[in-house]
Amino acid sequence: MRIKNWLIAALFLVSPSLYAHTGGHIEHSLMNGLLHPLTGIDHLLVLLAVGLIAAKQGGKALFAFPAVFLALMAAGALLNAYAVQIPFVESLIALSLVAFGLLVTISQKQRAKILFLGVSFFAVFHGYAHAAEIPADSSAVMYFSSLMLMSLAICLIGCVIGLSTGKRMNTLFSLICLSSGLYYLAAG
Repeated sequence: MRIKNWLIAALFLVSPSLYAHTGGHIEHSLMNGLLHPLTGIDHLLVLLAVGLIAAKQGGKALFAFPAVFLALMAAGALLNAYAVQIPFVESLIALSLVAFGLLVTISQKQRAKILFLGVSFFAVFHGYAHAAEIPADSSAVMYFSSLMLMSLAICLIGCVIGLSTGKRMNTLFSLICLSSGLYYLAAG
């Protein structure tokens, strides 16, 4: 029943009704940044995976894992801002879905911690891609700040889901990540 409630909340967040109030009281770049992580299933799944993995680790990892991932996303955005060219970004993002999908299923805590640090480098590519999609008419700082805020919220939602569900949900989520990642790799 809890999963159903989370899915309803997620659908509400991406509902077209959010776009119905287009008054000037919210800056364009702020709204774009907040909504952007919700528009790509690849980014959304990876951010939820970070939260699920953090929840499985427990303790300090609940905050440390999302913090590491978001810091590396910011580093990727800086690489984009300084016009560093990274080839195959979309393929690397698709590969990150596969890596995080597999990582969600690992039950040995110490091994999962080490592997998380290893696969977190994919966050650089996510940040790079997000920065590449900043609308020209937006404030880059406002846009990316709100994007990071929403990314943190999604990671925390992943933590809550991970803390309130069991192995069955992790397996289902892993299959979704793996199939999505493999689909994007095959299509790209």
